[in-house]
Amino acid sequence: MACSLCIGTVLPILRRMRRLAVLLLLVLPHGASRGLEREAFEVYHQRRRAVSEAHPDGLILLLGYERQEAQAVRSPFRQENNFYYLTGWNEPGAALLLIPAQGDGSVYQELLFLPPDDPSHEKWHGPRAAPDDADIRSQTGFESVLPISKLATRLSRAAKKRSHVYTLFPHRAGEGKQPEPDRREKLQTHAGELPIADIRAQLEAMRAVKSEGEIRLIRKAVDASIAAHIEAWQEIEAGLYEYQILGPMLAAMINGGCLRPAYAPIIGSGPNSTALHYTAGRRRLEPGEVVVMDVGGEYAHYAADLTRTVPVDGVFTERQREIYDLVLYVQRKVIAAVKPGETLRGLTHKAKRYFDEAGRDAAGEAMGASFLHGVGHSVGLGVHDPIDFSQPLKAGMVITIEPGLYLPEEDLGVRIEDMVLVTENGAQLLSKGLPKEADEIEKLMRGR
Repeated sequence: MACSLCIGTVLPILRRMRRLAVLLLLVLPHGASRGLEREAFEVYHQRRRAVSEAHPDGLILLLGYERQEAQAVRSPFRQENNFYYLTGWNEPGAALLLIPAQGDGSVYQELLFLPPDDPSHEKWHGPRAAPDDADIRSQTGFESVLPISKLATRLSRAAKKRSHVYTLFPHRAGEGKQPEPDRREKLQTHAGELPIADIRAQLEAMRAVKSEGEIRLIRKAVDASIAAHIEAWQEIEAGLYEYQILGPMLAAMINGGCLRPAYAPIIGSGPNSTALHYTAGRRRLEPGEVVVMDVGGEYAHYAADLTRTVPVDGVFTERQREIYDLVLYVQRKVIAAVKPGETLRGLTHKAKRYFDEAGRDAAGEAMGASFLHGVGHSVGLGVHDPIDFSQPLKAGMVITIEPGLYLPEEDLGVRIEDMVLVTENGAQLLSKGLPKEADEIEKLMRGR
């Protein structure tokens, strides 16, 4: 009896491990290299020139992340988003200096500074690009690549007749934002007597509207994330722990070219489905529950952010389907309202009104009281890309639409999140390949 029980428990796990091993083997030949794509060098050059032309009175100095600043101990190095947006450069210790042209006949200059060769560093971390590499121009897209040791001298020389040094101040603290290093003291040392000023507002405004290349990379992040969700649906069953659902999702994302998740994955079952940013993953799935899976991959620095809510047993209960269909109804209404000129704050108000109009919960409260967060946010280099929620939407912006209802008294939370591209005529659903009709989800889960 004991042996048959062990076999019944172990065999499904072994089957899952086999599938996971196959996925991971597929990663190595082609997955990682695809995730290193960049936009064309000319795109980064155009962005740098736009920033420079907006500040002809000063210099623009950005410092890329050092390895320790990127929190890269447990994952591959990841460059600061704004630095990457202007350079496409994803190695530590770099600096960017833009010198705008002036009326005295001086010409516009773009200088990238890199650390020198360091054999002791390479023993631990492998080879990295150096300013004297023969092919450094083709690696970086910059005509002028200099050793980082020359930054102070070049900055001092260029500072004559300039009024400011423009750079990045640390962002405001907030939900979903990682702490940033405060380099103002270090930057002031480089700037000498010139005052430093923050350039973040301009860069964030530029980043809000995506280029064609950015949209292409976001689509790839979305496609890999869709595959991850569908893979997870094939694995979900009572008795597994929440973190076990993440294994096949990670394998599918990596095999799709993603280097890592775009954020800490949220997989919450039963009572945890009602916690908005639950990431512990320690609970065992029980029969009759739902699982909220808010998981997205990062492809070539660009994020996807998708959420689906699915039944552990493969079939929604009557009450679960009632709440699920209501959330789906509201999501469709909000997506239909997306257009240039609308705001995320306005869309959130619409979502709450749609929930309120749908009726009341068991306690007599309007359903909108169980909708606890904004209905969406911007996505790009960051999973929560910078945007003012009262800012009118523009064509080319990429946002999420993610209404949800959270009923802790019923251990029932439902969130449905898709990514949409704002167009001149409305919204284009980027994640349409991930089913969200309750019947579609049940059909796919029955095929396990």
